[in-house]
Amino acid sequence: MKKKFLSLFGVLLLCSTMIMGEVSVHAYNINGADMFWTQQEKNTCTLASAVMLLRRKAALLNDADYKSITESSLKSKAWNGGLRWDFEFSTKNYTYTVQHAAIDSYKAPDVKGEAKKAVVLSWLKSHPEGVCLYARKGYNGFTDSNHCVLLTDYTGGLFYAADPAKNTSRVTIDKVCKVTIENAASIWYVSKVKKSNGTVVKTVSSSSSSKDAGSAIALSDAKMSLSTVYYTYNGQVRKPKVTFKMNNKTVSSAHYSLSYPNAKNVGKYCITAKGKGEYCGNKHAYFYILPKAVTISSLKKKKKGFTVSYKKVQGNVKYQIAYRIKNGSWKYAYSSTVKNLKSKKTYQVKVRAYNNGAYGSYGKVKSVKTK
Repeated sequence: MKKKFLSLFGVLLLCSTMIMGEVSVHAYNINGADMFWTQQEKNTCTLASAVMLLRRKAALLNDADYKSITESSLKSKAWNGGLRWDFEFSTKNYTYTVQHAAIDSYKAPDVKGEAKKAVVLSWLKSHPEGVCLYARKGYNGFTDSNHCVLLTDYTGGLFYAADPAKNTSRVTIDKVCKVTIENAASIWYVSKVKKSNGTVVKTVSSSSSSKDAGSAIALSDAKMSLSTVYYTYNGQVRKPKVTFKMNNKTVSSAHYSLSYPNAKNVGKYCITAKGKGEYCGNKHAYFYILPKAVTISSLKKKKKGFTVSYKKVQGNVKYQIAYRIKNGSWKYAYSSTVKNLKSKKTYQVKVRAYNNGAYGSYGKVKSVKTK
């Protein structure tokens, strides 16, 4: 009887362990109050956001030393008048590597709308601890002073974030200061984690957080290539072939699914790949449908200006007029009539079409002399 009781107790204990393993994978609540941080100085929003990022990552790894991550302890490793683009921070059991990545840039076309949302979602799905979301003055139409928040998750169709300047809790992103998905220019994220013995901990996506971290392969670590990056508009839907390679070996399409945009008109488009099976996380790549070159049909001089006529091209496009005095710097206008120029001066003129981040080639340069 005693042996049967012990055997039954053992089975119950095993079942209890299995159930607990399914219900509570992590020892710490990544949305608990001690995961969030208020910036300690006026301009340390990026540093405070990094504190929250690393605390949440540590919590996901059951790192009991997560409370050692503070602005003070992180500052010597991560701060140089601003948050460094790359840095490492070590607790007793882990070393965390944080890196910076641009979502889009000031000199390149902005990523907008659904494409921007898809990019941010792909980062979140690969990084359930969140990402530091940064809005920079002069980028994406953002005119306020630079600011950073921790983007925590996307739940129920809403983005959530924690703002180190405004509150110390997880709220919908509309309640934080300044930063939005649309105006964000870049992020910081945890790119690598090592155990104290040097073993690298693999990245785990939010959709597979119950898996053994050591068995998951991050799709973001593979090289994603497109058969064609630049198309010329022809009125047809474009769908480039996608290839993934890991360590110079092709990854089977059985390990990922692809989400294609309806790419027909001129524009910049995003393909999102989602890992399956032993692969986790998301990755994205861009391709472009470009308009044909624009030909100027006539230039009419006006008093201190000119009017340009051109042959329109297809693809739901807008037009950019570039003009300059010979050998001068190009200036740009978006109306066919250009005013407020110097009188009796010869200007070189060219036109190109564009839409949604995709710019065509300029046509042949022509000249006109203002009245």
